[in-house]
Amino acid sequence: MPQTKLQPLVVALVGPTCSGKTALALALSRKLEAEIVACDSRTVYRQMNIGTAKPSSSELSQTPHHMIDIVDPSQTYTVAQYKEEASAVLDEVLARRRLPIVCGGTGFYARALLEGLTLPAVAPQSELRKELQELADQQGNESLHSRLKELDPTSAARINLNDRFRLVRALEVCLVFGKPFSELAKRSEPAYRTLWLGLTTSDRKRLYQAIERRMAEQMQSGLVAEVTDLFKLYGPCRTLLNTVNYKEIIQYLQGECSLKEAQDLCIRHNCQLARKQLIWFRANPKILWLEVDRLDSDQLISKALESIGKTIGN
Repeated sequence: MPQTKLQPLVVALVGPTCSGKTALALALSRKLEAEIVACDSRTVYRQMNIGTAKPSSSELSQTPHHMIDIVDPSQTYTVAQYKEEASAVLDEVLARRRLPIVCGGTGFYARALLEGLTLPAVAPQSELRKELQELADQQGNESLHSRLKELDPTSAARINLNDRFRLVRALEVCLVFGKPFSELAKRSEPAYRTLWLGLTTSDRKRLYQAIERRMAEQMQSGLVAEVTDLFKLYGPCRTLLNTVNYKEIIQYLQGECSLKEAQDLCIRHNCQLARKQLIWFRANPKILWLEVDRLDSDQLISKALESIGKTIGN
């Protein structure tokens, strides 16, 4: 089993949407005694397959996958739940003397799981979030930041003014617990030694072109039918309305835009998501970046294997 004297090794394969993480993780799992642990806040949901670019049935059968299809779209699933359940999975994989590959684009999940970040288990408060979102819409993110500064100066100093999601979440926790979020979110020594591999492109336009191609493939694969079925089954639930590719198709189904306009919105919002993911992961100095537009698949696999081999040997 790949490990140091003190800590077991976990490979984290991260990066923006549509950068090829799934393909590389599968290729590495075939070369190594590895199992894939998904790190994605949307593939945890059952039935949301096409729109989340979830691995296909064929891909899932190639190697053991974990943390996929855990809850229904109508259920709430938090980062605290993810950390607890994924940590147990990592321990099980390592006990089988297999290498875990944590693969996905949800940076907050990866950070909580692999960097020793412990967060309070607070279920999302829909009414409170709506109130805070409306406040920010009317008065700007500055209003949220000012309120957080009053309740939790430490968190306010750490959270960027433009990061509305984290501002809302910090306020939510403060107001539910009646204590500063910074006092509740603790950092401890990571349980694992992590090799961080990141996929990116040297030319951002190539990533956006890949997003456009994937969108066309998703439409051809039945994205509209998938969203239609889910909307009939679950209605306008929070998960569907807050997920790229689903919220836009729902707009089309409700007559708010044409199908072409919905598709264009999907592409635009996926590009925005990719930018946000890159910003998040670029803040991690430990990530070894691999440029997928400058390496063919064999070179990509070779460089990743080389990095893993060196880490195991150290």
